[in-house]
Amino acid sequence: MGDVLVLDDLVIEAELPGGGRRRLVDGVGLRLDAGRITVLVGASGSGKTLTARSLIGLVPVRPGIVNGTLEIAVDGTVHRPLRTGFEGLRGAVVGYLAQDARGSLDPLWPIGRQVVEALRLAGRTEDPLPWLRKAGLPDAERVERLFAHELSGGMAQRVAIALALARGSRFLVVDEPTTGLDPSIQEGILDELLELKAEGVGVLFITHDLRLVPRLGDQLLVMHAGRIVEDLPTSQLSRIEAPEAVALWKATARISGGTL
Repeated sequence: MGDVLVLDDLVIEAELPGGGRRRLVDGVGLRLDAGRITVLVGASGSGKTLTARSLIGLVPVRPGIVNGTLEIAVDGTVHRPLRTGFEGLRGAVVGYLAQDARGSLDPLWPIGRQVVEALRLAGRTEDPLPWLRKAGLPDAERVERLFAHELSGGMAQRVAIALALARGSRFLVVDEPTTGLDPSIQEGILDELLELKAEGVGVLFITHDLRLVPRLGDQLLVMHAGRIVEDLPTSQLSRIEAPEAVALWKATARISGGTL
């Protein structure tokens, strides 16, 4: 069996200021397979990012995860980090690309040093240039000397991809990486993710833009109000049935000129 990540029956709750709790994610399950891209789509506030962050153990609300199982099978070993913790898995097995890639980088270290540290943790030769080039940064010699605040949004996303590659992440959680980027830069980021897929990385791609689904995804999940309301292969998009998913699909088609 190949590498696989399976999340089941995830429940995330947040404490309310006046007492009590609010359920933010309710019974969510998903599966990531090596060499496949699952696209998680939903409106803002639907629970996409909370679900994504649960896969790396960084849910930013309390009490946070109150139910669910997460099993990550890599090289024949099954890890259950919701029980045992994410030490040794975060970054090395499951990488995370935040929407604000620049903000996720260390502001005090030049980019080259950050990639070297990732390579050191992975036990690899500490030369950052091949990894920066592999992430689509042709001017790697210049980029390795820059600091996070000197990067454009597209450059920062590619550096984040380089860091994930350097760590050897088997799965990559990508949270709206193209938001606010020029179309040509967006296209380049999507190309890099497709290359990662071809190399056997399992990707969870989170977006609110259904227009990206046909080109990028193998499986589509639609999330609404903390629940998965649609789960089907992207080859069967015409079979979308859930009212919330249909409404999102039709709205996206309208702003795309009637087609997706």
